[in-house]
Amino acid sequence: MPRLVSFLLVILAVIVGILFAAPFFIPVETYKPQISALVKEQTGRELTIDGDISLSLLPRIAVSVSDVRFENASWASSPNMAQMEQLDIVLKLFPLLRGEIALDRFVLVRPEIDLAVNRQGIGNWVFDTAAQTAAPTRAESSGESAGAQISDIQLGEISLVDGLVRYSDARSGASYEASNINLGVSLPSLDDPLAIDGSLDWNGDTIDLTLAVAAPRALSSGGTSAIDLDISAPKLAANFAGSGGITPQLTLTGATSLDVPSIRALAAWAGQPLTPGGGLEALSLGGNVSVAGDIYKFSNATLMLDGMTGTGDLTVNAGGTRPKMTGTLALDRLDANVYLADSGEGSAGGSSGGGSSSGGSGGWSDAPIDLTGLKAIDADLKLGVGEILFQEMTIGKSALAMVLNAGRLTANLTELDLYEGAGTGRLVLDGSGSTPAVGANFNLTGVAAYPLLKDAIAFERLEGTGRIGFDVQTAGRSQKAMVNALSGSGSLSFADGAIRGINVAKLMRNVLSAATTGWQSGGTESTDFSELSGTFTISNGILSNSDLKLLSPLVRVTGKGKVDMPNQTLNYRVEPKLAATLEGQGGASDVKGVQVPIIISGSWSNPRFAPDLAAVIADPEGVKGVIDSVREDGGKGLLEGLLGGQQTSEEPAPDSTAEPEPQEEKASPEDLIRGLLNR
Repeated sequence: MPRLVSFLLVILAVIVGILFAAPFFIPVETYKPQISALVKEQTGRELTIDGDISLSLLPRIAVSVSDVRFENASWASSPNMAQMEQLDIVLKLFPLLRGEIALDRFVLVRPEIDLAVNRQGIGNWVFDTAAQTAAPTRAESSGESAGAQISDIQLGEISLVDGLVRYSDARSGASYEASNINLGVSLPSLDDPLAIDGSLDWNGDTIDLTLAVAAPRALSSGGTSAIDLDISAPKLAANFAGSGGITPQLTLTGATSLDVPSIRALAAWAGQPLTPGGGLEALSLGGNVSVAGDIYKFSNATLMLDGMTGTGDLTVNAGGTRPKMTGTLALDRLDANVYLADSGEGSAGGSSGGGSSSGGSGGWSDAPIDLTGLKAIDADLKLGVGEILFQEMTIGKSALAMVLNAGRLTANLTELDLYEGAGTGRLVLDGSGSTPAVGANFNLTGVAAYPLLKDAIAFERLEGTGRIGFDVQTAGRSQKAMVNALSGSGSLSFADGAIRGINVAKLMRNVLSAATTGWQSGGTESTDFSELSGTFTISNGILSNSDLKLLSPLVRVTGKGKVDMPNQTLNYRVEPKLAATLEGQGGASDVKGVQVPIIISGSWSNPRFAPDLAAVIADPEGVKGVIDSVREDGGKGLLEGLLGGQQTSEEPAPDSTAEPEPQEEKASPEDLIRGLLNR
């Protein structure tokens, strides 16, 4: 027995010695042509090994190959699809005897991989069909026995050091490159968790990546596994925690978060720059996600985009020409100004209140308005919005259906809270063509005139509550161009309001003395009214009105004329009628009194007022009515106020100590009227 044991030990020592010595005697260099021929048979392309091949059998089976190149497709621009400086493979010996592949070490040093797609849509990773057809037959026969023996895969140290991957597509001309790829992979077995940790450089930014897969065997066989993914880069940060599968397509279900400092910067960085325009900057998205191929569904989502915050359910289809978003959202606000890309300082121009502006078109901005940013994405959304901002206008709580298609945004407002009133409307922003276009159709009731007109057209002269309806449209590359092209129609009716900063009675008195300039010609008081109404049309920025009506206790006003919005000028004729008495002030417009038409012209910030005296003389019945009234009640206060004299109540009390001044002879009422007509 001792001799047998000694013999066996000697035999074992000889075998071990042979295994250690074998690599020195096996001419591994002679296997280079055989390896190349095998690869050629499998792929139809050449594998060239210009460096050395080293082999060791104990304590592990180790192969090291240097300077390896794999031929590219014949149509590709670069000669090699892949090349690497060195490849090290180390297998554990004893697990191999049990039918398991235990990879102790697999290291790729400075690999360069060149992926390309030709104009026919064929990738360079698609190999010769004839070669592939023959290969499976051989692999099948050997694979059956191998499959019976290889029952598991164990991975030790797997790493990719300083790698480079290029991708190009001849159809679109797109090309991408990732460099400084450093990855570490840990997979003790298919039944143990897979962990990947690494980084790469893309377009000048470093992306850090960690991936954990709980059940690699299930994932590799078409099942699902728990997955955790973290991506961190200067232009985005993303996290996913849930489960997913990879065959037949990528599927994911779980919780996710995404933070993007700028969508535009991210798209440009990814090689897909968006069309120029405003908005599409900061994005934050969180909630539950479900992914199936190109379809991404977010439920219980929280969204922050361009300073707007929302919650709801969203679906994004990224498989089309443009991503399409559908769903229901509740937004705190919708700021359309973000997407107008108007960098001008002013909005609706010119001072509307007694300034020294000369009018003209200087008040409208020439800064470009660009709506092409609306082409970046399509959308079909039902929105509840706390407020909507459009230029200077602020619309309160609203419900709307918003459709964005190929750069054209249509918002149908079914609920509208606007300047203390309510209504419905439709707003269109069209960036699909070369010239931006805007359309608006609104029917509003109970609105406050002053804040609405101030924000909409910078007009600060009208107060009151009432109804407004309008349907307007325009197109242009700037605010100024849009005002020049404005067209449409509308109507308004206000009650219990005032014309701010002007007293019509005082205006009539002043213009009868001489033509005057500036809103201050009518004094600083306001003219109260019980009703103000009219209709209008707009063509090329010119507003026309022929049925203006204003009713107040002592004044009735009708009017017609034009408002030149591009040049901010007026050409208007109003016919105010001062009532001769206070009788019958129930709103009748046919009261007896003197009618003095006034021509309003010039800039709307500093207009000129002049009387139409020919019209006064042409109305003898009106003058006769005033004379009759004056004869009845004296009417001196009314006539003296009308003609510029001081009211009796304004005369100072007589000073008994002062010497009496010579008194001018008082004119009779008839003389006053005759003087007026002689003018």
